[in-house]
Amino acid sequence: MRCYIIRHADKEQGEFYNPRLRHQDEPISQKGRQVAQKLVAFFAQHSVSAIYISAYLRTLQTAEYVAQQHRLVPIIDERLNEIDNGIIEGLTDDQIQREYPEVWHGFQARSADFRFPSGETGAEAQARIIRFLQEKRLQHTNDDILLFSHDGLIRTLMCTIFQLPVYARWNFHIDFCGITEIVAQPGPFAWKLIKYNFTIS
Repeated sequence: MRCYIIRHADKEQGEFYNPRLRHQDEPISQKGRQVAQKLVAFFAQHSVSAIYISAYLRTLQTAEYVAQQHRLVPIIDERLNEIDNGIIEGLTDDQIQREYPEVWHGFQARSADFRFPSGETGAEAQARIIRFLQEKRLQHTNDDILLFSHDGLIRTLMCTIFQLPVYARWNFHIDFCGITEIVAQPGPFAWKLIKYNFTIS
């Protein structure tokens, strides 16, 4: 299986709280739409079997142009959601330092995994992307599939592929609409990295 993991496009600024997700659910911006449309040409010569997206609006909107091109309906899978940062979303740095000093210390130190208050740990996010890929490599043995996901989760996946601790995710960077390509290898969870954070100019 060949898997292309794409971060969502640039998103709008503002208040777009989604009570079901318990987080902001911003749509993509006009700039984001322009870049997302360029993905059509990049994937025009690929035989895409399935497109998976997170539960967030911005991944659906980023995927829709390629989905139309390949006549596919994007499949929502919440295992592709961003790392759940719980109730600190929207707080200022000063508020986090004052109200959740252990989280602030963990973020600054970047030397151990930690739990976001009312959210999840890096290890928990890692476990769900591993489960997702293990399932899909059996389902799409010889296929090319696209995943539209989020910065933090993609960086966590990179730690998994390179057998790094999850807190090393802060050392990676993923651009909006950055494309990462991996190919399944023999073994329980073995992947070859072909492209990392490739962007279309």
